[in-house]
Amino acid sequence: MHDENQKTFTVTHHLKGNTIADWERQFKENEKSRLRKRKDSVILNHEIISLHRDDTKHVTLDKLEEIAREYIRQRNPEGMYVCVPHFDKDHIHLHVCSSGVQYKTGKSMRLSKQDLNRLKKNIQQYQIERFPELSKSIVQHGKKEKALYSQKEYQMKLRTGRESNKDLISAILKTCYRKAISKQTFYELLNECGLKTYERGSKTNGIIYANQKYRFNKFGFTYERIQELDQSRNRKNEISRLRENKAEKSIEKDTENEIDGPGN
Repeated sequence: MHDENQKTFTVTHHLKGNTIADWERQFKENEKSRLRKRKDSVILNHEIISLHRDDTKHVTLDKLEEIAREYIRQRNPEGMYVCVPHFDKDHIHLHVCSSGVQYKTGKSMRLSKQDLNRLKKNIQQYQIERFPELSKSIVQHGKKEKALYSQKEYQMKLRTGRESNKDLISAILKTCYRKAISKQTFYELLNECGLKTYERGSKTNGIIYANQKYRFNKFGFTYERIQELDQSRNRKNEISRLRENKAEKSIEKDTENEIDGPGN
């Protein structure tokens, strides 16, 4: 539910009411159905989905809400959730509180380390494909080198390391190419995602990201493949023109029949 006055929203799942007291009571009530009880059982999980501050200009309430709902769907839709955004000075993030056990069944909602890593990578892939413009918020989950750095150091390496950026660039190129209806719109979509194109020999040769140049053909996007976008559009336009001509001729024929039909 959106709060237009405060420019925020709250996503709830398997929860009723609009107050913290309502939700707290339901979380505790649901905990009673836990199948395997322990003294140190987790009643509530608190998770944070963080977006990079450089992506703030691309963030909207609708996008945040969609990410929150997708996270719930992928994590476990059988649980109870409340999710709210937090807008602080440096960056935007989502707070997600989930129940310790599934709604009514009492089965544990605990995620193993393997399950958590899979969830992170799946959400990352969803974000790349659905919102490629949020390119700075990609964390590259699953890279072994992450364990060698603090979160701050790792993010800095992603912004400056040429090799670390290749997977991100490849994913954005594929998404923009799939959405593009022409060569020009392909370039425009890339620019919206923070990948500025550059020319060499009067041809658009690649993109610039983190002050580094990357050629299109290194990612399988040859000059011929990009040209196919315009060729495809031309074919569609030609088919459209043929259909229009056919429709016009059909109308003319029907008109002639009306004028020269039986009885004249």
